[in-house]
Amino acid sequence: MLALTACGGADEAPAEPDPAAGVAEEEAEPADERTVVEIGTELVDEETGDVVTIVSAVRNNPTEYYAASDNPDGEMVYLEVKVVPGEQFGGVVSQRDFLLDDGGEEVNYASTADEELTAAGFTYFEGAPRRDGEATGYIPIYVEQTGDALKGAYVRPEVKVLGEDETIPEFRGEFEIPAA
Repeated sequence: MLALTACGGADEAPAEPDPAAGVAEEEAEPADERTVVEIGTELVDEETGDVVTIVSAVRNNPTEYYAASDNPDGEMVYLEVKVVPGEQFGGVVSQRDFLLDDGGEEVNYASTADEELTAAGFTYFEGAPRRDGEATGYIPIYVEQTGDALKGAYVRPEVKVLGEDETIPEFRGEFEIPAA
């Protein structure tokens, strides 16, 4: 199996996922205004063979995230993704590869909201190491300027194949999160 490395910078690999962890359901307590919206967009990266599905999003999550403390226009979104990595390359499909449009700027993974997400009863997506196969979970992403519908993207950066004189161009697949 060949390994991939991102061109122009290196990301740390996230911790190994717990293979016994499945997708958790919401807590039984209806104390908030969470709304699950179905998406079902499948993105196929022909270069790597990765199949990334944006399954759903949980909108209107209560949050203690630092940027939300004095921002009534923001929203914490839990993005549910399923990744089936291709078999030709190594490396990791990272939670940082999932982006949402935030007033014209793309933002990704709100790392300090991990515990908040799991406390709400959702399984955190720790990344998908290609050697481990399929991974499913939720990624917390905070947008400072929310809207009815949100635009998003999965972006695999341009990568150099380790030990080869080959560079694979960037892959970008877009999706939309519907209004809650």
